[in-house]
Amino acid sequence: MACDPRPMLVWDLPLRLWHWALAICVLGSWITAEAGFEWTTTHFYFGYAALTLVLFRLLWALLGTTHARYSNFLASPTQVLAYLKAGASAKASVGHNPLGGWAAVVIVLIVGLQAATGLFISDDIFYAGPYNSVVTTNTADWLAGLHHRIFAGIQLLVVAHLAAVAWYTWGRQQSLIQAMVHGKKTLPADAKPQAISDSRGGRALVLLVLCAGIVAALIWFAPVPDYEFF
Repeated sequence: MACDPRPMLVWDLPLRLWHWALAICVLGSWITAEAGFEWTTTHFYFGYAALTLVLFRLLWALLGTTHARYSNFLASPTQVLAYLKAGASAKASVGHNPLGGWAAVVIVLIVGLQAATGLFISDDIFYAGPYNSVVTTNTADWLAGLHHRIFAGIQLLVVAHLAAVAWYTWGRQQSLIQAMVHGKKTLPADAKPQAISDSRGGRALVLLVLCAGIVAALIWFAPVPDYEFF
């Protein structure tokens, strides 16, 4: 496929930092969940960070640069099917491809749901989420079960994501990992010039502080439980 010889900036810096930060949160949550109850506090903090990142991504989908906006890459079911049918001959996308765009949204939503359910659960001994006291024991137990099942789904998504990255990297010769580091892609020659000129870092910082403040407020103003945490 003929390509423009000049790599063009497609992924803004805030989006790239968000991507790697979310990966760290998921990995950190995984490790601390398996490491034992003494790591539970750290596990909660990874969850709070993940919730902050999810809120930021949803806002960045509205206020971010061109290729960070969901309106730019969310495709119709017909377009997704056409992309799948085309297989290896599918035209390269400037930003997310039709299937990858929906996968990105699913990842954000499922991680957000995972972090949100963690606010309500308890181990019934030492630790509990900040909103555990506002739900019944049965509801908390149900949410705890959902929390564990969702994480199993996240593990499957991680494997699928890594497999897709490997396929596009070595099967289709598209440097996805490098692009998520430096933000640049070598575009097809027939693609319209859609490079971004500014990462809007100042706006991203304001939104991140706002999201962190919202999550911090949710935790700080959570109802005081009837028992003491250790």
